[in-house]
Amino acid sequence: MKNKRNVAYRYKNQFIRLFAVMLSLAVFSCNDDEPETNGPEPEEGGDLYALFYRVNTPDGRLHYTTLVEDLMTGEVDPANAIETSGNARFFAPESENYLTIADPADYSFTRYDITADNEIWEGDRFSMANEGVTDLQNRNIFFSETKAYYIDYTQGQIIVWNPEDMSITKSFDLPEQLRDGYQGYWVSMPFDEFQIVGNRLYIPAGWLNWDNETYLDKTGLAIIDIENDAVISYAETDRCPMAVMPAVMENGDAYYGTSYYLPFATTSREKEDCGCILKVEAGADGFDQDYDPNYMDQIEGYSVGISLGKSPKENHGYVRVLDTEKLAWSPELDGRDYYSLSWFTYEINLPEQTVVGKADLPYAGSYVGSPYFIDGQNYSSISDEDGNATIIRYAPDGSYTEGISLPGSLMGIQKVR
Repeated sequence: MKNKRNVAYRYKNQFIRLFAVMLSLAVFSCNDDEPETNGPEPEEGGDLYALFYRVNTPDGRLHYTTLVEDLMTGEVDPANAIETSGNARFFAPESENYLTIADPADYSFTRYDITADNEIWEGDRFSMANEGVTDLQNRNIFFSETKAYYIDYTQGQIIVWNPEDMSITKSFDLPEQLRDGYQGYWVSMPFDEFQIVGNRLYIPAGWLNWDNETYLDKTGLAIIDIENDAVISYAETDRCPMAVMPAVMENGDAYYGTSYYLPFATTSREKEDCGCILKVEAGADGFDQDYDPNYMDQIEGYSVGISLGKSPKENHGYVRVLDTEKLAWSPELDGRDYYSLSWFTYEINLPEQTVVGKADLPYAGSYVGSPYFIDGQNYSSISDEDGNATIIRYAPDGSYTEGISLPGSLMGIQKVR
């Protein structure tokens, strides 16, 4: 296994090696002919994308971060990627020529700057360990060159940090319900995508007890003032449990579907049906009590729907619906079984809460995230039975074109230049 720092240093030393090779050619060449090249050179200063993907091995998880110039036709070479073991995380603002990798070994955030000729240079780092962080999640928000939020569920806090000089500015507490261990439960919140309207950040929360395989039959909502770094309010609803999977619309409204972790609660599978969505209007003080959370009665023959993400169509979303002919909804099964490719994808008109129909997508796992919106296009991925992913680009009608294949699961995409 390559050491991640050695991989990064290889990028740093690439120019030195290249210079040495060119010098040797100049000194020892037997003729004045131009040396042959092996394919086109990278386009200096052109569009560039960072991919973050996970490979499961017998020894645990490995994460790779690599650069490609095209999401549809590029190639991924693990030998030229930064390797990080464990549950590493990837954070990058759009088109800012750097990325950040969070390492679970020491809870450090390391900045990697990207040069004009597509090299990755390891920069400064800091550790979240002194803030009490004991687990890393994909919950980071960039606001400016000098301000970002990391939402830490382990201590129930938001850590404010500076991406420019890689330092922690301060931290402040979230409501106690958003801290791990609340009433003996693990807290679930969104990954990657958050509803932000003006100075308001919305964070929904749900709760699961992994040991007892139970859940709390409600959803919480914290509203944060991102200008003053303070909690505005906290409220709960029992109209839909663990509704933390977001689909944020262009107008700022957001819809929250049931967490894909819910099947790990045996008590959820003791019920015959499952599936609901909550709404928070842009700038609102809480959940919309007039929005009907139930939708599964519109899908004949099926009773279990979870998760939520945006679809390529404006104001539409995707949910996962369990094919119970392939996998039963039963308390006798293991919660991990519901990670399997046993779910249909259905499209919903979210403002109208009407099911459009089954999307023309292959069987999927229980998680559905919103597409990555890059260069005016929506990108996502599909997986095969071996756990490998293929990047797809959606057309507005929901059809898609396949792009780069990955030797593992896609965990993140960002345009970095």
